[in-house]
Amino acid sequence: MTWRGALGLGLVILVAAGCATTPTALGGLALREGRPMDAIAEFEKALAEDPARVDARIGLGIAKFRLGLYDDAVTALTDAVGRDPKQPAARLYLALAYIRKHEDVKVEEQLTALHGLPIEPRLSALVEQSIVLLRAAPLSDQGRTFVIASLDYGAEWSRDLAETRLALRHAQLAWDPFWYGYGPTYVIRCRNC
Repeated sequence: MTWRGALGLGLVILVAAGCATTPTALGGLALREGRPMDAIAEFEKALAEDPARVDARIGLGIAKFRLGLYDDAVTALTDAVGRDPKQPAARLYLALAYIRKHEDVKVEEQLTALHGLPIEPRLSALVEQSIVLLRAAPLSDQGRTFVIASLDYGAEWSRDLAETRLALRHAQLAWDPFWYGYGPTYVIRCRNC
């Protein structure tokens, strides 16, 4: 699986997890719209229906992180990582929660694991630089905020990029006359038969 696929699955799954009315999809939408309390309610509803849903657990952890409930975020995200260690979003937001909790050894552990996953190259570079900053010296609160903002923005940018690529691919398939079996491409192929 390429970095596009892994990151797309890891970060986009919060929005594209089934039809638009599932609790997980509604939670992902609420999270993207900046409504973490609504997101928590939806993700908890999804987990009540199916406790094994890793995507709902990740969404719950991210929503709790956004509210500043770092201990609760760590609990949800640690459970998600335990169920599926190759989830980039779980590793990233677990690291961000640990940054806020000043647990730098655990931050480095999660960022190193994230760096080993197939993620988008620009996000990978941000992760690598964050590891370097953590190893250089203890981070001030402003330094921690900067690292968190950089990684969070990088993750959102990567998710938006993956969604745009997916939308472009769908548009290309919808436009390609050969895909539907008619149009100039089909005629040219039939003349050469």
